[in-house]
Amino acid sequence: MDTSNMIVQVVYENKEGMYPLEIAEAVSKRFNTHMTTREVEQTVKKNHKLFIEDNGKIKCPITD
Repeated sequence: MDTSNMIVQVVYENKEGMYPLEIAEAVSKRFNTHMTTREVEQTVKKNHKLFIEDNGKIKCPITD
């Protein structure tokens, strides 16, 4: 599983969105792998169709 898949799984479970540090910590804890906020930011930037940024929080682009 690649980085973007791990981030998607964590972010899509939290409708309010998460800060990059929260995402890095959640991915590290859930998948037992080390991730930095820089990696989160780079992944989000490269996959702009999978994520939106709202006031510093990363969210999924699908809204109810």
